[in-house]
Amino acid sequence: MDALRLTMAAAGTALLATAASVYRSDGTRALRPFAALVGVVGTLAVADSLAAGDPTGLSVVWLVAYLAIPVAFGWFVVEYYGLPHLASRARRVAFATPVALGVAGGTVAILAPSTAGAMNGGGITGTPRFPAVVALATTFEQAGLYFASAVMLGGIALLAVTVARYEHLDRRLAVALSFVPAWPWVGHFLTPGMSGTVPAETLVGFTTVGYVLSAGAAAFAVTRGGLDDAAPAAGTLGPRTVLSELDEPVFVVDRRGRVVRANETAVETFGGGSEPVGARLAAVVGVDRATLAEPGAVTLDVDGRTRRFEATVSAVTDRYGRSPGEAVVLRDVTGERVRGQRLSVLNRVVRHNLRNELSTIIGRASIIAERDGDHTDMAESILDTADDLADLGDRAHEVEEMMARSLNTDPSLAVGPVAERVVDGYCATDPTATLSVDAPDSLTVAADETLLSQVLDNLVENAVEHNDAPTPVVTVSARAVPNERAVRISVADNGAGLPDHERAAIESGEESPLEHGSGLGLWAVNWGVTRLGGRLAFDDRDPIGTVVTVTLPAGAEADTAPTASAPAD
Repeated sequence: MDALRLTMAAAGTALLATAASVYRSDGTRALRPFAALVGVVGTLAVADSLAAGDPTGLSVVWLVAYLAIPVAFGWFVVEYYGLPHLASRARRVAFATPVALGVAGGTVAILAPSTAGAMNGGGITGTPRFPAVVALATTFEQAGLYFASAVMLGGIALLAVTVARYEHLDRRLAVALSFVPAWPWVGHFLTPGMSGTVPAETLVGFTTVGYVLSAGAAAFAVTRGGLDDAAPAAGTLGPRTVLSELDEPVFVVDRRGRVVRANETAVETFGGGSEPVGARLAAVVGVDRATLAEPGAVTLDVDGRTRRFEATVSAVTDRYGRSPGEAVVLRDVTGERVRGQRLSVLNRVVRHNLRNELSTIIGRASIIAERDGDHTDMAESILDTADDLADLGDRAHEVEEMMARSLNTDPSLAVGPVAERVVDGYCATDPTATLSVDAPDSLTVAADETLLSQVLDNLVENAVEHNDAPTPVVTVSARAVPNERAVRISVADNGAGLPDHERAAIESGEESPLEHGSGLGLWAVNWGVTRLGGRLAFDDRDPIGTVVTVTLPAGAEADTAPTASAPAD
């Protein structure tokens, strides 16, 4: 017996030395859970060697070993392999509580004269003075023992599943790590069943072998096993961290198109804050996987706003080359598209108009230079053309400023007052035109007031100034869209209609030598509506005229506070 006790003490001392070495050399604290696990096993080995021959002492050590080893092992597996199960303080407290109650209840059961600890079969052996306390203590002890057994088995299973799932994990090291707590715990697990039928020396010998194997496994892990070099949490946490940190929405779908994982950006963008796992990808984003896999950008609805995304669909493969699903990454290119359009249009419109207007100036100036006499008409033509060039430059500057400023979206912006202010300005400057607003007072949109005002101003200006009717009639109306959280704002006129080349340029999204607008007004409208998350449409009016419709997300309650500023496109 003495030799076994000395061997057990030596194994415990070796375990404590290993734990201290790991703790001191672990600069990143990644191995602190392993040091704690080995330290717990080593401490219990030394305590077991000292308590041999003392039934009460052995019972207490048995109880603590049975409860503490699984908890230390479970914590180590979770932390070392980068698993999220004990990420929060509340989870850690909940994890440790059954063990703490088990230790307290078991200690009472061991020390109370009328009860026996679980190692000796448990139960009440006499008449307790406080039966309720004893019954509660026994219940806590049994609950703790069952919990510890489940944690031990669950920890080994979790270790096995994790190692099998990730190719970068060393299987030999995983076996050694499981040996550190498993063998001594198995020895304690079998003790109650063999107590009384197997000699005490055999039981001590069995437990001693467990501690010796534990010490050997710990030594292998920190030397040849490369415990410090393995860093398995990086491979486990890395993909999860990258996925969560990506600014782009990312979905992982199975072969039937169901979402099995989505990062936080995807949940916020398309899920409305609710987890989309289990739903069809088409139901979440609005289009199916085949559409997303097609070249080019796709238009998607995001919380009532229209956005453009470029999708990347990649196969997800395992180590056997099988593809159980796909990863879908969506990159919002709305801002890039608008900026590209803006630069292209500004470049083409300014070059085209400058070339034409400068040709007029040069032509008129050449004639004046060649003639004598009064050339008032030509001089006025030169002045008008120069004014047009100045106006074009000013308009280009206004458009650039409009698109460069950050948005301050009001979730309950009343449409009527904004339209009234725009219309009042043109009523004062053009008394020949008849302008009106037809919008319910309660109708609101989620929009930036300044940008919406600029959009309507450009539309009304276009309807008035390019109207060849004797009396221009322009009506700004707004109505809620049935069965949709949206508002349609229409600007209707009685002019000759929007030229085909103007409409073609806006609808195609780019200017060309054959299809280009005569100015920047409609482009400013198009870009402004895109920034507001809306849609722009053109229709002919019967019998004559044009209706331009802007569809925007409907507003919230009137008392909702403005949202944070959005970046410029």
